[in-house]
Amino acid sequence: MNKFLRLMFALVILAMLGATVLQLFFPDYMGSHSGYGVAYGWQREIAFWDMAVLIILVAVNIKYDWFYLQVVLLALSVGGICIGTNHLVYFMARHSLINGIGAAENYLLVLGWFIGWIIENKHRKSRA
Repeated sequence: MNKFLRLMFALVILAMLGATVLQLFFPDYMGSHSGYGVAYGWQREIAFWDMAVLIILVAVNIKYDWFYLQVVLLALSVGGICIGTNHLVYFMARHSLINGIGAAENYLLVLGWFIGWIIENKHRKSRA
């Protein structure tokens, strides 16, 4: 796997670890800084989902497999576009800065995934 993709995975893993800790142990803080408010059950579910995704991200980094790497990149991209759009809709309706940042962050991550995907694909073709 190329260095750019490894960096992208490292950034997402760190961000998701941080979000998991914050959602589980500081839900009032997270809820008060989002446009959605505090919802303890949903915030726990987000943290649990993040933990499940983290396992997949770590596995992809430990055992390189081009097919599964592409599946994970596609899933991350679809998730990033959907979550980013959800943030964007709320930002446009309520002008919540946190949701604007969330939209930009998710769209930039998707752009990063596609750049890494293209770089890795070109690497693989040049080695074949």
